[in-house]
Amino acid sequence: MIPTMSYSKSADPRVERHIQDALDGIRVSLAASPESSAIRAVALGGGYGRGEGGATPDGMPYNDMDFFVVMNGQDPSPGLRDLLNSISSEWHGKLAIDIDFCCVKSLKALYRDAHTLMIQELFAGCRIIFGDEHIFDDAPRRPFSDLPWTEAARLLLNRGAGLLFARQRASDPNEADFVRRNLHKAALGCGDAILIVHHDYRSTGTERLEALRKYYEASWLIPAYEAALAFKYAPGTGKEPDYAYHLDCWERTITLAATEITRHIASADAHFSACRIADAGPRSLKSMILSILSAPVLPELLSPLAVHPRVKLLRLLTTCLEDPEHETDTFIRLWKRYN
Repeated sequence: MIPTMSYSKSADPRVERHIQDALDGIRVSLAASPESSAIRAVALGGGYGRGEGGATPDGMPYNDMDFFVVMNGQDPSPGLRDLLNSISSEWHGKLAIDIDFCCVKSLKALYRDAHTLMIQELFAGCRIIFGDEHIFDDAPRRPFSDLPWTEAARLLLNRGAGLLFARQRASDPNEADFVRRNLHKAALGCGDAILIVHHDYRSTGTERLEALRKYYEASWLIPAYEAALAFKYAPGTGKEPDYAYHLDCWERTITLAATEITRHIASADAHFSACRIADAGPRSLKSMILSILSAPVLPELLSPLAVHPRVKLLRLLTTCLEDPEHETDTFIRLWKRYN
């Protein structure tokens, strides 16, 4: 579904061979199991699916391999889940990276999330490794410029959570790679969020970097974004990122993104319209219910009701990052629930 045959940005033949061996092995394991009859297709998404995966200096893959499993209209059986867990464990042992399978009940269910960055990137570039090779031929592809600002909020929330976890593990030398990776991911998330709120997101990292350069108000972010992009494509290179610097970038991005969003939301009615998506009614009602359920532990989630709690959790996350003693456990619990 993408013009190049490489999985990594560098097209290092060593990492290409490792990834191809994994895909071939996963395909054989799926084909050999009767449990796979419930699967319509399996697609490799993420960076390797788009040809932007990373390769370490010694030619090994570094990023997670993200697979989307589209079912034939039913939830995966316990047997299929066991099969996928077994495959994941096998290839994690061989490649020392996470092998993640996201199961989707049906193609229709996947299409319901077509407004999200994750699904639009899947449609823009992936590899069908098992099942129907044409499953996404009629997918509702949309311009990246149509991404809603709530996707920027999702990015900032998740990358800010990564900063929080990095701070918690910073004193453990065994977690140095985890800390390094999450600091760089925070920088990329900041730049991508700025592009989303300006309706200027692009399909590749290098294109996003060039687009980001034209926003003078975000010029302070360019060095961090450049370093993070270089690390994404060639992990194990470059200087160590600094937590305080990346936290400052994240906080400044929150302010910048909020300013841009506010410019386009002049009234409460416009605000609620901006939050709605294709099936806004049921989802807005669900958001209200989720907010009400959260009220006993976090009353500030109640306002405004129609915004999904994950968006409003940004306020609590900002406070947690400023004050390590402030309700961090509460944030983590709610973040896991609503993300």
